[in-house]
Amino acid sequence: MMMRQFNRGGSVLKALLAATALSGAATATIAQTDTGFAISLNGAPVAGDRAIVERVRTVDIALADADIRVTFDGLGAEPRLDLEQSPGATDGAVVLRSALNYPAYVDRGEMRIVDLAALCGPRVVSVVPVDPNGEVSVDLPQGDDLFVVHRVYDASGRYDETAAQPLGADLPMGSVADVEEGRDTLRRRGIPVFGGAVTVSGASVVQGAQVQALGEILRPDPAGRFVIQRILPQGTYEVDVSVTGPGQSTDLTRDVTIPAADWLAVGTADLTFGTRTGGRDDTSDTYATGRLAGFVNGRTATGYEVTASVDTGEGPLDTLIRDLDEKDPRQLLLRVDPADDYPTFGDDSEIVDLTPTSGKIYVRVAREGNFVQFGDFVAALGDNVFVRNDRTLYGAQAHVESRDQTVFGTPLRQATVHAAQPEQIPQREAFVGTGGSVYFLQQQDIARGTEQLFVQVRDPQSDRIIDSKVLVPGVDYQINYIQGIVTLSRPLSSTSGDGLITSTGSRRDDVVLVAQYEYTPVAGDVDGYATGVRLEGWLTPQLRVGVAGTQDDTGLRDHRLVGGDILFAPSERTYLRIDAAESDGQGIDTLLSFNGGLNSETQAAAAGQGRSLRVEGRADLADLGIAQEGVLGGYAERRDEGFSSLDTQVTETTGDEDLWGVFGDLRVSDASTLKLSYDSYTNETGDEDLEGEAELTTQASERVSYTLGAVRIDRDDAREEGNRTDVAARLTYAFDDSVSAFVIGQKTVDRDGLDRNDRVGLGVIYDTGTGWVIEGEVSDGNQGAGARALAVRTDASGDTQYIGYTLDPERDLDGLDLIGRDRGRVVVGGRRTVSETVSIFGENTYDMFGQRESLTSAYGVTYRANAALTTTIAYEMGQVQDSLSNDFDRHAISVGAAYATEDLTANGRIEYRTEDGTLSDAPLDNDTILTSMDLTYKIDETQRILFSADSLRSRSDQASFRDGDYSDVSLGYALRPIENDRFNMLARYRYLDDQVGQRLDGTDDLGPVQRSHVVSLDASYDVNRFWTLNGKVGYRSAETATDRDATFARNDAALAVIGARYHLVNEWDMLAELRHLALTTADVTETGALIAAFKQINGNVQIGAGYNFSHFSDDLTDLTYDDQGVFLNIVAKY
Repeated sequence: MMMRQFNRGGSVLKALLAATALSGAATATIAQTDTGFAISLNGAPVAGDRAIVERVRTVDIALADADIRVTFDGLGAEPRLDLEQSPGATDGAVVLRSALNYPAYVDRGEMRIVDLAALCGPRVVSVVPVDPNGEVSVDLPQGDDLFVVHRVYDASGRYDETAAQPLGADLPMGSVADVEEGRDTLRRRGIPVFGGAVTVSGASVVQGAQVQALGEILRPDPAGRFVIQRILPQGTYEVDVSVTGPGQSTDLTRDVTIPAADWLAVGTADLTFGTRTGGRDDTSDTYATGRLAGFVNGRTATGYEVTASVDTGEGPLDTLIRDLDEKDPRQLLLRVDPADDYPTFGDDSEIVDLTPTSGKIYVRVAREGNFVQFGDFVAALGDNVFVRNDRTLYGAQAHVESRDQTVFGTPLRQATVHAAQPEQIPQREAFVGTGGSVYFLQQQDIARGTEQLFVQVRDPQSDRIIDSKVLVPGVDYQINYIQGIVTLSRPLSSTSGDGLITSTGSRRDDVVLVAQYEYTPVAGDVDGYATGVRLEGWLTPQLRVGVAGTQDDTGLRDHRLVGGDILFAPSERTYLRIDAAESDGQGIDTLLSFNGGLNSETQAAAAGQGRSLRVEGRADLADLGIAQEGVLGGYAERRDEGFSSLDTQVTETTGDEDLWGVFGDLRVSDASTLKLSYDSYTNETGDEDLEGEAELTTQASERVSYTLGAVRIDRDDAREEGNRTDVAARLTYAFDDSVSAFVIGQKTVDRDGLDRNDRVGLGVIYDTGTGWVIEGEVSDGNQGAGARALAVRTDASGDTQYIGYTLDPERDLDGLDLIGRDRGRVVVGGRRTVSETVSIFGENTYDMFGQRESLTSAYGVTYRANAALTTTIAYEMGQVQDSLSNDFDRHAISVGAAYATEDLTANGRIEYRTEDGTLSDAPLDNDTILTSMDLTYKIDETQRILFSADSLRSRSDQASFRDGDYSDVSLGYALRPIENDRFNMLARYRYLDDQVGQRLDGTDDLGPVQRSHVVSLDASYDVNRFWTLNGKVGYRSAETATDRDATFARNDAALAVIGARYHLVNEWDMLAELRHLALTTADVTETGALIAAFKQINGNVQIGAGYNFSHFSDDLTDLTYDDQGVFLNIVAKY
């Protein structure tokens, strides 16, 4: 819910914010005894028994004298979990310390030591029990890649877990061992925590003194400060605080009550019914308009958390609940990041978004992982390989799960269902990694918060998903919703894999950035539904079954996907699973790009009906009773033509597809490991790709290691036919811990049809010790020269710099013929904090794939001149040139600034994007400029000057939004006295250039357009507590037209309004206004009046009626002239 918080007046929303502060944001305390209660806010008594007030005050004075504070932070406190490490008492030992602020909800804890370098993934080396907020000493086991994770469990087996830390890592800079500092490194949350947070803090503790609070002994930091916070369940607690030491002796008890339930609710309904005559077509009609708005937030005594909001906006009653995200150039102004655009209202108010939602309603009821909600959600459908839905939708979603958990931390039973009526269209794009971090999305005007980004590793022959990682916004990437630009936090290479034969030049697995998001189309309505369901349950501790289904009917294309899955998992590293699915209809097309999105090609989704079946398994040899370290596994998959899912499209190009493979990673001795794999892909059209590989790696000595390998390839497709056997060797020598070098040799020993692949090369890896890590490799062979060089620097502050070059002799852009010579790809970039005031970002990617050349550049600077001023500038450029049908440039620039002092707040941002040239033989000409600025200056406590400006210019032959110009500039002055507030005044100048057209009576029809300058002055004077006089004068200098294609004509006007309001507290409000409008250009004048009376039925309901004798409103930019008529107004509030 978007709330506007005022510093004066009787606003309902002011009461809302005040209540929020009372329930948690402020320092509120509640004391109770058998004889009464007392409530204080920030130390000041608010209500209650005088005896209790005095008793609490006495304790507070004593605590203040001792420089100690005891506060209650309400029911919204955040659980925190951390892991601290420090050297042990003996060599090779480390102390692991648990730190959390909710021990009352935890049954037990443990430290899990994990070997991330183990064969086939992380392996838990040992599990050490630890008490919550306790510590344990462990000896460092052998291993170069050992990490530790802190996990805590509740009584039902649900657990929370920290992020992994290197075992033996130092404390963060500035931290002190055994001092509670409030850090939170929580990575996984499964324990439901609700209650109130009691915080005890203090300062000026002399060295050597002992502090005890909340039953625990605390260690102050070197400055003599301490703090402890604990989240406690509902109830009344005696908080004991004692400080004993030289010159200090404090022992006090503070009573704190944590309520069982906490509620906050406000709401209003404003309904108006009436008739209206006049207008441009001189017709009469009736209307019923209104607005509903409300907000509820709280928790019941039984643990149900309820958050809800509604704000329909003002409009016809029959459309109040409808989502009307119409496509309009002015809608782009709503996509500006709130952090870059701070609205000001001249009264020290601010916008607080407590229930973000793209629609008008948000409701969520939750308890211990179970919830029902209506609002924005990600339509996740669980663990089925095929049945997935990554869309962000606005609609209803429900989830229910059992309290009991498996050893894997998942509920024994759970179900999820959703239903939505999308107003937008999903877009899915795939970008093969360029070695850089900047990627351009095809669409602009992306719906905020709807994006889902993944990095996937794919088999280049079968397109099988080998691995997939969900990216976290703000951590892994940033996105510009207006320009459609994604910036990753780290560069993304095009290939992955450490196989010997696939080193430089031969096939490696593709690394792909997948982006799915929602956007609003230029024209037409999206009429359809999106539904989904997932049910799963564990029949035994090792056996789980699940079913899932999704249906997406957009009106443009309909698609249904249903499936089931069975998982048998006796341990974390051993499992067997079966996934099956059936699809019907056409799925989502995918746009595939090889140059970061500068241009892309459409991979059409499969249509029709099809099925897919996949069996996959893996077994850790230890779980099979074999002492040898290693893992065996395999998979088999059948895909029918017509099958369509997010990552799998089986079209008539391939027909039915069959995939299967086996693999093994084995430790054959203390010094040697053996890797085996075999993959097979065939399809109905006759394509065949078979590949088997074996690698033996041996650590011959502390400095020398070698790898021997062999691979057999059998291939028969449209591009290649034949077979080949290659053998290879790699010798690595480590000069020390920072420098190692290697040589490689590869030879084709047998072939039939396929080209030879002999190759020799050498490389080096060098850790300079200054933060730079340099890797380089060069090779040459039958396929041509190959090279790979990468230098990366990351320092303690998070700054990164990188430069890389890749030349892959067998690089292929999805079948695009290479014309000329491939000279590789160069990437240079970095992020750096130059000083406390300046941080910069830059990246250049130059791709030289024969005659198809592309250049992508991105630069950004943030300058914080002082504590008040921050400026940012970002520039992105892309260029594609080839001898075929593409020759275009893309440029995007963004400039922003923010300035804030106690009296002056200003901020603004300008966004510009242009595309020009030829794309696929078609002309390309797009230009978009957007600006948004706000300024507020507080002359003194009673006077404000405010300025705001919004402007949009759009010229496009292809973009996803209409052409149009729209500018709205406003300059105002506000006088709002405090001590003697009888007289209030607001002066305003407004410039409006609307080349889009006003909407008529809430319909999609566009009406008058205009260019106007408006000057107005509003004032009110309270004669006494009953009577208020008000007046308004205004002048408009304008050019108007009936629509955007008509000829403009002068339309100047002057307006004068004078009125009086009678107010009888809790009884009546009566209003009378006299209005005069002069259309100076047309030499027409009109005088009218408005009268109304409102009756206060009670403190919550008001009913009023009135009549507007004027055809015009008091807004000089309103050109519809259809305001005459009688009206009935009903207002209810809570």
